Amino acid sequence: MHNLIALSADYYWEQDPDGCFSRLQGTHDGADIAPEVLSQALGKAPWHVAGLRTQTRDWAWLQDIVARRAVFRDAEWMWQAGAAGTRYLSVAGEPVVDGEGRLVGYRGVMRDVTAQKSSEAELRRFRAAMDASGDPIFLIDRETMRIIDANDVACQASGYSREELMTLGPPDFLLSDRAEIECDFDQVIARGQGMISECSARDKAGNIYVFELQRRAIRFGERWVIVTIARDITRRKRAEEAAVHLGQMYAAISGTNEAILHARNPEELYQRVCEVAVHSGQIVTASVVLPDPEAEWARIAAAAGTMVDTLRTLHISFDESKPEGRAVTGPAFRSQKPCIINDLLNDERVSPWREAAGRVHAASCAALPLIRRGQSVGVLLLYSRQTNAFDEEIVQLLERMTRNIVFALDNFEREVERRKALQALRESEEKYRSILENMDDGYFEIDLAGTYLVVNDALCRLHGCSREEALGMNYRDYMDADTAQAVFKVFNEVFRTGQSGELTEYPVWRRDGTRCVAQTSVQLIVDARGTPTGFRGISRDITARSRAQEALRASEEKYRSILENIEEAYYEVDTAGCLLMCNAAFCRMFGYTMDEVIGRNYRQYHSGEESMYVFANFNEVYRTGVTKKGIDWRLLHKNGGMLMCEGSIHLVRNASGEPVGFRGFLRDVTARREMEEALRESEERFRDLTELSSDWYWEQDSDFRFMQINGDVLGKTGMAAYDYLGRTLWEMPFEKVPAELWMAHKARLAEGKPFYELVLKTVAADGALRYVSISGLPMLDGDGRLIGYRGTGKDITERTVAEERIRHLASHDILTGLPNRMMFNQMLTNQVQQARRYGRKFAVMFIDLDHFKAVNDNFGHEAGDMLLKETAKRLTEGVRASDFVARLGGDEFVVIIQEMSDMGQLRCIAQKVVAAVRAPLLLAATTHHVTASVGICVFPDHGLDEDALLNHADAAMYEVKHSTKNAFQFYLPHDD
Repeated sequence: MHNLIALSADYYWEQDPDGCFSRLQGTHDGADIAPEVLSQALGKAPWHVAGLRTQTRDWAWLQDIVARRAVFRDAEWMWQAGAAGTRYLSVAGEPVVDGEGRLVGYRGVMRDVTAQKSSEAELRRFRAAMDASGDPIFLIDRETMRIIDANDVACQASGYSREELMTLGPPDFLLSDRAEIECDFDQVIARGQGMISECSARDKAGNIYVFELQRRAIRFGERWVIVTIARDITRRKRAEEAAVHLGQMYAAISGTNEAILHARNPEELYQRVCEVAVHSGQIVTASVVLPDPEAEWARIAAAAGTMVDTLRTLHISFDESKPEGRAVTGPAFRSQKPCIINDLLNDERVSPWREAAGRVHAASCAALPLIRRGQSVGVLLLYSRQTNAFDEEIVQLLERMTRNIVFALDNFEREVERRKALQALRESEEKYRSILENMDDGYFEIDLAGTYLVVNDALCRLHGCSREEALGMNYRDYMDADTAQAVFKVFNEVFRTGQSGELTEYPVWRRDGTRCVAQTSVQLIVDARGTPTGFRGISRDITARSRAQEALRASEEKYRSILENIEEAYYEVDTAGCLLMCNAAFCRMFGYTMDEVIGRNYRQYHSGEESMYVFANFNEVYRTGVTKKGIDWRLLHKNGGMLMCEGSIHLVRNASGEPVGFRGFLRDVTARREMEEALRESEERFRDLTELSSDWYWEQDSDFRFMQINGDVLGKTGMAAYDYLGRTLWEMPFEKVPAELWMAHKARLAEGKPFYELVLKTVAADGALRYVSISGLPMLDGDGRLIGYRGTGKDITERTVAEERIRHLASHDILTGLPNRMMFNQMLTNQVQQARRYGRKFAVMFIDLDHFKAVNDNFGHEAGDMLLKETAKRLTEGVRASDFVARLGGDEFVVIIQEMSDMGQLRCIAQKVVAAVRAPLLLAATTHHVTASVGICVFPDHGLDEDALLNHADAAMYEVKHSTKNAFQFYLPHDD
C-alpha cells in the first residue's frame, strides 16, 4: 500500500477527531519538505500551523467538511516550508470511523504541485512576452496542426481575429503543402534547436507576403508546441527581385545596343534583339510582329525562346474587328502605346492563346509598338514567366529598347542613304559628306570664336535644331555662363598646347528649352602654314548614361537609408576581419561611435577562444562560398559586458569573382538565450515529478513479465488478471500495435527508464473496443540493479472516443455523415495543388436537388432529412471509390472526380449520378420523384483555382436549373 501511495502522492497524513495532525510524513525520498518541518505541524490543526495557508477555499470550508464527515479532494494549500521554500500542495482526505460508526479522525494524502504552479506562471510570463513582441508570434500544436495561441501583432498581420486563428493551422495561409510544413516541424523537434526559414503566406484579404520564420519546439505536457516568430520581409524580397529584374532589363538593353552594332539588316536585327531579350531577362519568348498587307494575319518576322514553334502557328492580327486583334499586339500597334497584361492566365483578352501560354508557364506579356516617323511599323512582343513582370520602370526600359530598334532601323535607312551619298561624293568629290552624316555621334567644326562652321545630323539632333539653325550658332548660345567659362578654358588649353582636349560631362540646352548632357573631344585645326584656324571635334549625347549614374547614386542613398533604419546590426569586413562599413544599429549594439568602430579587427570583439570559433566560421564561408545563417557567438561590449549574438556571414566577391570580404547581420539574442536556458533547467528540475493516476496496479520481474496485477483489469481490458501473469506486454493480444512502438518500448525498458502513457487498444469483456494507458517506473535493489517494473494502468476510452468524435464532427455533416464544406474546401485546395504539380486534370460536380423544397414543405422536415440521407447514399454508391462526395448545406452536394482520363469517362459518371438521384424514393408509404441539376467544371480547362472551379460549376448547374433540370452540363465560358 505504501508503494501505491508513493506512486500517486508525496505525503501521507492523519488527524484526530479535533482535526489536529497526528501523523504527517513523506511517502518517498524525493519529498521536498524536511521531516523536521513536517513534525512542527503535529498536534496542530491546519489552520494553526505556522506558514500554512489555504489557496482555493478558506479554513471555514474545511472545518465544515470535517463537521459533516465528508470527503474532500483537490484542496490547495501553500506551505512556507523552511529550506524547501514555498511549496504548493493538492490535498485530499476522508473520515475514519470505528466499528460503531464514531469519527476517530481523518486521513489523506498530499501531492506537491509546485512544478505545475511554476509552469503556469512561466506560461503567463511567456504570454506577456508574446504580446510585447513587435513580430507576429504563433503557437501551433504539432499533433493537430492547429494554432493554439497568437499575439496581437499576429492578428493584425494576418487580418484574422484571435478566435478565427484558433480555427486555422499553418496550411490555411502558408503557400506550402501540409506535408512540407509537417516535415519542417519534425525537423525542429528532432534538432532540439531553433530553425530559420523563409515562406510565403496569404492573409485574410488574399494578399501574399514573404516572411522569415524562426521556429522552435517546446514540450508542453505530453504534446509538442511549435513557437513561430514571423518577420515580414516582403518589401525586402520584392526590392531584391525588382533590382534583379531591372538589372536583367538593363542587360537586355545593353545587348540590344550590341545587336544594333552587329546587325546588317532589319531581319538580322529583329532576330538578335529577340535572342538578347530571352537570354538577358526573365523572358520566356520574344518576337517581332510586322503587318503583312498581302496576308490575313500579321507576320512573325523574328522569334526566340521556348514557344517559338507554337507562336508561329498562332493567328495574330492588327485588325480590331477580329478577336485575335484585341489582346495586346493589335491595341499596341493601333494606339502606339505599350499594352501590358501582368496576369496572363486570368485575362480574357488572351483566351485564344491561354492554353499555349500555360504550356510554357508564361504569366505576363508586354507589347511595345515600333514607331517610325509617327507611324507604327511593328510590335515587339515579350512573354515573361513571372506575374507582374512589367512594371512602369521596366516598361520605360523596354520603350528605350524599342527606340533603339527604331534608331537602328533609321540607321539601316541612313546606311542606304550614306551609300548613295558616298556614290554621289565620288561623283561630285563632296568632301567627307557620307562619313559625317552617318556618324552616331555629333561632328562639328568651329572657328576660333566658337561658332559652328560644319555640323552633321547627329549634332543637330543633340541640339534639337536643323542644320540651318545650327550653322552660325556660338557655344555661348546653348550653355550657361559658368559652363561657357569652363568650356573656354579647355579650348584655350588646346589652342595653347596644340594637344587634344576633352570635356567629360557638361550641360547643353536644346532648341526647345530641354536640357541634355554631352561629352566632347576636341582637336586644333591649323592651316598649311601651321596657323590655328579653328577646332574640330566629336560630341556625344550621354544624357541616358548620366541619368543612370544619378539613379545609381540615388539607389545607393536609398539602401544606405534602409540600413541605417533597420534594427539589426549590419557589417562589412575585409578578408582580414577589419570592419569597413556598418550601420547605426551596429554601433548601438556594442556601445561605440562610428569613428571608433571603423577599422577595428574582429579579435577586439571576442575572447581568444571565441576568436578561433569565429575564424573557423568565416573560413568555411570563404572556402565554400555558401552563406551561413543563425550562427551564435559571444561579443564584447565597449563597457566590458558580454553579448550573445545571432549572425549571418555572406561572402563578397569583386567583378572578377575573387573573394574580397564578408557582409552580414547581427542580432542581440542575449535575453532570449537566457530565457531558453532557464526553460531547459526548469524542465530538467521537475521532469521526474510527473504524477501517475491509476485504475489498476501491476508489477513485473526483471524479464518484464507480469508477476502481480490488481484492480478491475477484466472490465477495462477484456482479459483476467491471470491472463497477464508470466507474460510481457508485447505477448498480450492488444489490437494493431505497430512494431516500431514495441521496439521503442523494449529499448526504454532495457535502459531502465520510466515510461508514461503507453496507449494500447484492446477488446473488453463486453466485446467493446477499449483504450488503456499504462505507465511504469523501474524497481531497483539496494545496489541499484534493475529488478523489474511497477506501475499503473487506466481506462482512457471516453476521452479518446470523445476526441475522435470531435474531430469527426468538425469535418463531417451531422445529418448525412458526408464531409462538410470545410473538409471539402481543404480537399479541393489539396487537389488543385496536386494537379498543378503533376499536370493532372480533375472535375468538380455541383449538384442541386430539384423539387426538394416541395417534399420538405408538404411532408415535413423529417421526410426532407430522410431524402437528403438517401441522396447522400446514392451519390456515394454512384461514383468511384477514389472520388470525393461532400454536402455543402441544404440540398447542395459536390463531387470531386479525381484522375479522369477523358471527357467521355466524365460524362458516364455524370449520367450515373443523375440517374441515381432520379430513381423513385419511398418515404412513409409515399413515392417521391426528385431529380438533380448538375454543373461540371474541369481543371485547368475551366478554372485554375478553387474559387473559379466552384463558381464555374455552380454557374453551369444554374444553367441546367433554369432550363431542363434532371440533367448535367459542362461550364461554357462566355465571350466578352
